[in-house]
Amino acid sequence: MFSQPSYLPLAAIYPLRVFALVMLVVFSVEGAIMLAIPALPAWTRAPVVGGMLDATVLTSVTGPAVWWLAVVPIRRLFEARGELLHRLFRAQDEERARIARDLHDEIGQHLTALLVGLKTIESVPDVETAKARAGELHGWAAIAHEEVRRLARGLRPGVLEELGLEAAVGRLCEDFGRTHGTTVQLDASSGAFAGLSPAVEISLYRILQEAFTNVARHAAAAEVQVSLQRSDDWITLSVVDRGRGFPGERADSSTDEGTLGLASIRERALMLGGTCTIRSELGRGTTVRVSIPVAGNHDGEDSRFYRRRSHAAP
Repeated sequence: MFSQPSYLPLAAIYPLRVFALVMLVVFSVEGAIMLAIPALPAWTRAPVVGGMLDATVLTSVTGPAVWWLAVVPIRRLFEARGELLHRLFRAQDEERARIARDLHDEIGQHLTALLVGLKTIESVPDVETAKARAGELHGWAAIAHEEVRRLARGLRPGVLEELGLEAAVGRLCEDFGRTHGTTVQLDASSGAFAGLSPAVEISLYRILQEAFTNVARHAAAAEVQVSLQRSDDWITLSVVDRGRGFPGERADSSTDEGTLGLASIRERALMLGGTCTIRSELGRGTTVRVSIPVAGNHDGEDSRFYRRRSHAAP
């Protein structure tokens, strides 16, 4: 079982680290100046000259330090986020194109078959033939209905609102295992699904979806282990596969086409003040671990009350 994370989220750690390092540089430089002043010529001890010398040395040293400690990382962060947004928008366009193809190639063909079948029923010679033809059309309608449900589940997890995160995660694991011929083992601690806000539920569900997508596209794993553990005010989702894996440095890149999904997982976790750890090794598989604080993302209504209110609304 995973223990509660004993560290601040990355979004909070980095500013504190930069601030501490800058203050340390300023303190060290100012201390060195104070120690060096007695050894300087007497004319440098004049208030104006001493102040100018102090400011010049301090600016010359702290300027580059602030540039490399703060400005460069922040610029890289904005560049990475811009690239991520660009790729996310492109992924959205590709997803829309995929849905359009599915609607045209799958559901469109079934509906066309239904229309043609209904047209032929008008000219059948007897009732028995009409019944047989209607039975065939019923089969086509059932297939089209299942395709619509599959697309709807991919676009919006209505099972979250109807049955909750526990049932949604279980069904997602079952569907992935059945579709891809993969053994999926689900391990959830007692009470892991209780008292979660809708924001946490939808984020965990989407993160698991994205992790499964990466496994299907890149891992070629025969087995996937999913763990959902609750410890105090943190909930941790882990997805472990024993597939192909990839070089560890790619997990920190948002510009690699193959790691766009991983970057999306990390962004979802950070948006809720959580943490995301991705470890991978060639030939040994990948581990995605996301920890999200429950208390900081609770809006006063747990998901069960939210669903009851949604169903009660006219």
